[in-house]
Amino acid sequence: MAESKVERVVLRRKSFPVLSWTIMIVLGAFAVAAAGSIESGAARGPLIGVAACLGTIALVRRILCSRIVLGKISLKVVNPVFTYELPYRLVAQVKTATNGTLTVDMVDGHEVYATAFGGSLLDHFVGSSEKAATRLQEAVRQRRGRLGVGVSARRTLTVSWIADLCTLGAVGVLIAAIAVGG
Repeated sequence: MAESKVERVVLRRKSFPVLSWTIMIVLGAFAVAAAGSIESGAARGPLIGVAACLGTIALVRRILCSRIVLGKISLKVVNPVFTYELPYRLVAQVKTATNGTLTVDMVDGHEVYATAFGGSLLDHFVGSSEKAATRLQEAVRQRRGRLGVGVSARRTLTVSWIADLCTLGAVGVLIAAIAVGG
């Protein structure tokens, strides 16, 4: 594989985007319905319902938007809270742990677990974590080299715009529910 032709590849469970968008649309509809039932004297209940829907959307989006991104000089493990950027030259191996979770072992001994391919009962039969580990190990083998020299592993906060906005909305609506009272 020529280094100039390396493409960016995103690995995730196929069900994650479908579940994420379905849950978001259904809970969004519930939030709109709850907001529509707000009356001047009894606003607290519907506001709490809206806040619960927004908070659940935020949680679901954070978990189901987990993925692994194969770039030119590094792979990114995007988990719900933290994103790990790992240069290929620092990756010792990619494997599945005994519980089925995809794990990236670093040359310094650290392990990074990928929420996108966490172990599950269904995965025990389907084997998507094992397939992803094999694909990642091959990508690491092919892309390891001189690229990324001087680049170190990084951990940053994961940005998920929809989840972050829903969290802010949930907090704002919850504060409004407390302020309204009764």
